[in-house]
Amino acid sequence: MYEELALFELAIWLGLSAWIANATPVLGGGGTPIDRGHVFRDGRRLLGDGKTIRGFIVGIFFGTITGAGQMLAAPFLQPLLAEYVIVTPEMEYVLFMQLPVAFLMSLGALVGDLVGSFIKRRVNVKSGDPSPVMDQLGFIIMALIFAFPLMQPEPIFVAILIITTFFIHWISNVIGYLAGLKKHPW
Repeated sequence: MYEELALFELAIWLGLSAWIANATPVLGGGGTPIDRGHVFRDGRRLLGDGKTIRGFIVGIFFGTITGAGQMLAAPFLQPLLAEYVIVTPEMEYVLFMQLPVAFLMSLGALVGDLVGSFIKRRVNVKSGDPSPVMDQLGFIIMALIFAFPLMQPEPIFVAILIITTFFIHWISNVIGYLAGLKKHPW
């Protein structure tokens, strides 16, 4: 049981910088849209007003800062983890997050969100409307792809992270909506 709990905790640890990067662009408070109002050849906006330059920068900043915090905390958490489970090299690999990995996870998460917005515009889903699988998984999969050159976590961590992301994404959006930071709870 303790080993399963450790795997779950470390999967969350792995996804933290991407989740924070994906959740914090709303703190940027609007600004210039990344697509600057341009439309694609189908006559629809490239991304929409909800994807802003300031939000993109804010997301990368907070995601990367989260990774810096993880780097500082890892040496203190490793002995705590070792109290209830044998810490394997795979676990240490995830626990000791590196700043370049946190940056790439953050950048990848936001690029994944932009790709999702682009695709949603192409299939005529309005800005802010839900797109179930793409909204929950696009950002985390792209974050893992971006970080892959520097970090190749064990498949168990990736699987737990992807499954957990479904639930965490929904909860964070509802909290953002209730706090008045988002227009919709999705």
